[in-house]
Amino acid sequence: MWPYAFRLTMWVELKDDTGLDTTVRVENLSDKPFDFTLALHSYYSCSKVDDLVIEGPFLGKSRMDKTENPPAISAATSDVVKIGAFTEEIYSNVLPGICRLTDPAKGSLDIINGSGWKDVVIWNPYGETGMGYEGFVCCESAGLTPVVCEPKGTWDATMRLVASPK
Repeated sequence: MWPYAFRLTMWVELKDDTGLDTTVRVENLSDKPFDFTLALHSYYSCSKVDDLVIEGPFLGKSRMDKTENPPAISAATSDVVKIGAFTEEIYSNVLPGICRLTDPAKGSLDIINGSGWKDVVIWNPYGETGMGYEGFVCCESAGLTPVVCEPKGTWDATMRLVASPK
């Protein structure tokens, strides 16, 4: 199915005062280069998705709205995203950087993306009560442009979550 020898490792470390750190490493153990894409499908709890504010380095960057058929590509007109309808958006080449989720009832969460990650995916199945859409958002750190991993090479991506509860 996958004709290359590789290793994927993920480290998760809970820090006392600085949050939760994750590192994802892809190692090419083969003698040929390969390319891949990767995303952390991170779901974050919120009190009410309608009140949630998502901030990131989006303004002017490529935004793909995958709810359109075919998907619509435009430049983002703001650094702020609010969920009020079914949402599946990809913001390209916005990372490394910080995305902040602010919930008036819970506080804020900083998603600090370091090396490796380039893109952000925001998803919520708004209106799907059976999925509990009101209480979560997916804000994914992603590498959706294929990454080339050279023979015996590695690729690392880091993310830190820092909560500021209310």
